[in-house]
Amino acid sequence: MIASLTFGAPQGAGARVLRRIAFASRSTLPLSAACLVANGVRETLSRLLAAEFEVDLIEPAIPDAGERRILLDGATILRVRGRLCDGFVILRPADAQRLVALAFAEEERSERAPLSGIESATLDRIASALVPLCNTLCGTLGPVTRELAERAACDLSTYFEVRTTGSVRVTLGFGLSRDPGEEIGERITLEDLADVELEGTVEFGRGTLGVPAFSRLACGVTLALDTPLGGDGVLRFGDVRFTRGNCGVHTGRNAFVCESDLERGAA
Repeated sequence: MIASLTFGAPQGAGARVLRRIAFASRSTLPLSAACLVANGVRETLSRLLAAEFEVDLIEPAIPDAGERRILLDGATILRVRGRLCDGFVILRPADAQRLVALAFAEEERSERAPLSGIESATLDRIASALVPLCNTLCGTLGPVTRELAERAACDLSTYFEVRTTGSVRVTLGFGLSRDPGEEIGERITLEDLADVELEGTVEFGRGTLGVPAFSRLACGVTLALDTPLGGDGVLRFGDVRFTRGNCGVHTGRNAFVCESDLERGAA
């Protein structure tokens, strides 16, 4: 878990409006790990429900105590013990009803209708099929148990969602009991960048052009630039002005002579 700088709601009126700065907790769970889970959800649901699904990923977040209670209220929650931490598979009531409706090819279903015994077993099978996806998040998996929403709300730290798109919208929640530690890699050295090539360009002529003259541009028109003949050129790498120098010819090729403390010679 790390803190990121955010800005609060605007305060004030008229021409003077201020946003106070604040630091908010941000998950360090790699987005690539959550993407693997999202892809697994798509494949698992497509296999179990014999339908094609596309999914969207809501990136990992650190919900506060109030948000955790709202997210988990009345949900079906499976807790899986992992080597690194515990994982949670979360199905809220409305989404559970939609999954059951898909499983039984029902077009419409009351979100408040109680599940029958066979429907509950079907929902448990779907949820259990999603548990192995937590391997990416928690490491080697252990026992799986049903968890109470109140207990899960106390233990859950990191949360993200995978949402299906299309005519039927289902949201599946995934959580972790501990946010991964921030990994800081080694510093990049010049040796690591030895094989990287930068494309440089030289600007040797500059000028301005009025709109009437611009509208009359055509093949064969001569443009008079403001830069004097033999004037300085500018070496750029991307949008960065690297140095100034003189343009010329060296061994039959266009050349640029740097005139700065960074480098001297033909480039």
